[in-house]
Amino acid sequence: MNSNTVTVTTLFFSFAADRMNGRRKTFDLPRGTTLGDMVHQYLEPVLGPESRNWLYSVNEEWASWDTHLENGDEIAVIPPVSGG
Repeated sequence: MNSNTVTVTTLFFSFAADRMNGRRKTFDLPRGTTLGDMVHQYLEPVLGPESRNWLYSVNEEWASWDTHLENGDEIAVIPPVSGG
């Protein structure tokens, strides 16, 4: 990692893990990247446009699209689930 990037760990739950071919991925992102930027540029191409409507947390707190990501952050990707 250099001073112009941050490294974040992303955890994928339910069928998002299947689409990403794993439950955990690490991303090196440009400093100043927001959660919305990350989803749009790095996750949506694999997870699909419906991923814009899923739940996301940063460091175990629900997060909005304008949340700036910092080095060491842990992001959780939580698609909708159904059960009965």
